[in-house]
Amino acid sequence: MGTIISINITGFVGSDPQVRTVQTSNGDKQVTSFSVAVNRTNGGGQKQTLWVRVNCWNALADVAAKYVRKGSLVGVTTEWLRPSAWVDQSGSPQASIDIDANRLTLLDRVNGDSDDNPGDIPF
Repeated sequence: MGTIISINITGFVGSDPQVRTVQTSNGDKQVTSFSVAVNRTNGGGQKQTLWVRVNCWNALADVAAKYVRKGSLVGVTTEWLRPSAWVDQSGSPQASIDIDANRLTLLDRVNGDSDDNPGDIPF
């Protein structure tokens, strides 16, 4: 039997997604990327935020580009992650995780819909 990582992330999108085309060994592919803030309060009462960079490929890239916006609440599932580091505007080092999404769930409520009528789902 092989090994597997399965990770579910739920958080708010930090900025509008960026869409780009990248060259791969299988030709050009579209990727839509955005960052998700995952927050917690540690045992000492301090708020901690981990930024997760989400990359959506192919058909999922189209969905992300069309429906994900800054402030959106999303759920993302992945089977692999890559740690990375960056420096914020104040010069402090920060940790980040990069993932390739296998599944993207849009958790925002459509404006104007009541609890009794969720409306048409566009996909």
